[in-house]
Amino acid sequence: MVSMVPGRWMRNHERMNDEQDKPMEKSNMTEIRNVTEDEAIKRALEGNPVILGGVEVHVRCVRYKGDPGIRVDYTPPFGPDDCPAWMEDINNRLAGLCRSTVMNLNDHARKRLLSLVQKDVGKDRMIYRLFVTSRIEDDGSHETQVHDVVDPAFERIDRGVVGRAADVRREVEGVMRLKR
Repeated sequence: MVSMVPGRWMRNHERMNDEQDKPMEKSNMTEIRNVTEDEAIKRALEGNPVILGGVEVHVRCVRYKGDPGIRVDYTPPFGPDDCPAWMEDINNRLAGLCRSTVMNLNDHARKRLLSLVQKDVGKDRMIYRLFVTSRIEDDGSHETQVHDVVDPAFERIDRGVVGRAADVRREVEGVMRLKR
């Protein structure tokens, strides 16, 4: 299985849901779905983008030894069970990069994030998505792009996340030698 992203592209930091503190819903984001490798090749040759790798950062409020805490999960953008074997290394590297940058919160921001996820009453909240796509242009060249989305509520509680997300994009683009 190979993932691909049909349809319209989202711009970096496109606002998906501006309602105060309401979690972003996956259905509001650009559709990401799995297709067979043959379908992906066919669609790529037609100029449709194919995901090379990605990560979503999900948080939820949990109890640890009686105290409230934050559980952070790093999952592929199309679910943990549908990840092709060849993509696992890319996804793990992107997750590590997000862990060390986007999720590098100071204590004050971490406390505000805990307060935010407590309002969700145990529901999952996706606070960040990063993925890399590639497509074949009409002239046969490849166009590769790095995309990301930050939950507006996460942005409000941690103003530094926008800069850290930009750092992640630049680093991934640098590794892939993409021109911006």
